[in-house]
Amino acid sequence: MKKTSLLFILIGFILTIDVHAETAVSGTASVAGFTVGDHEFSVMTYNVENLFDTIHDKGTEDYPTLPLAEKKKNKEVQKFCTGVKNSYYQKECFEQDWNKDVLEVKLNNLAEVIKSVNNGQGPDNMLMAEVENLRVLKMLVNGKLKKLGYKTVVLIEGPDTRGIDPAFVSKFPQVGKAQLHLIPYQVSDANRLKIAKKSRGILEVTVRAPNKKNITFLAAHFPSQSNPTDWRAQAIQYAKGLMAQYVKEGRAVIFGGDLNIIASEEAEKGYFSKQMSEVGDISHFVGCKSCQGSHNYKGEWSFLDVLVYSKNLKDLGFELVPTSIQIVKTSVNSKDNGTPLRFDEEKKTGASDHFPLFSVIKYK
Repeated sequence: MKKTSLLFILIGFILTIDVHAETAVSGTASVAGFTVGDHEFSVMTYNVENLFDTIHDKGTEDYPTLPLAEKKKNKEVQKFCTGVKNSYYQKECFEQDWNKDVLEVKLNNLAEVIKSVNNGQGPDNMLMAEVENLRVLKMLVNGKLKKLGYKTVVLIEGPDTRGIDPAFVSKFPQVGKAQLHLIPYQVSDANRLKIAKKSRGILEVTVRAPNKKNITFLAAHFPSQSNPTDWRAQAIQYAKGLMAQYVKEGRAVIFGGDLNIIASEEAEKGYFSKQMSEVGDISHFVGCKSCQGSHNYKGEWSFLDVLVYSKNLKDLGFELVPTSIQIVKTSVNSKDNGTPLRFDEEKKTGASDHFPLFSVIKYK
């Protein structure tokens, strides 16, 4: 072997080591780990955290995420903010300036995270949480992600007080009509029941995969930890029943989203290990072995964001690739310590307080 050839090999080896070392330090994901091959497609779930436009949606409490200029002159906004009891959120309500420039940065940052997978092409299918309306969803998908070729863009307005909803986008054509399943919560206290009924539903969308077979996606955003654990228990039971019904009908199903189940709650209640695992494979149980979680609260990691793959996928021409299941970390959405970097409208940094969760499905 010539000395010059050996030199180039050594240089290449050193560069490879440097790239990997930088990735490990910064927490940035290796793009190669999120590549989709032939006869494969990808699925990702992502809580995009407070993706609001700058216009008030009638009937919702989206007042904190409005331009400051409008807040100052709008008596309705002033009245609402005055009534916010938590001092932190009251200050945010009065002072946050959610204007067009801020929204533009938010959309750009989210787009960078989404495009970081599959060699810049983004996921083929994406379940989303905390999207205000179809208008702002299209600003992201048909605007910032226009070149990625998303054909199906779905959001159905639900009863959430703040006005946020689950959403779904896909590069595959939609089959039939989408629907929003409202969970029939049972709560003895009448006032609490009214609150429960304002919870977000489960968005159902069916698409035609490249193998000409249909696959149904169920996107959810369950009640937060500020609500009783029983509400999440009821939501899990409803989702489990829905999946079981569809599997019985011979349908391929992938369910997921931000289910708001923290690690300690799962350890105690077994919502995934004892309930959902009966109808599907749980993303962080079958894969993501080196992942800490998708969300970090006060130093505690949890998989709030989950994908559940129906057990009949293989019978219907689909097969999950467990080793593909990974948390998506980039320089845009993660801190130096490896935790999510939520969006900061003043610093113009970050994307969301959740990491996306990515996976690949093979098809015949």
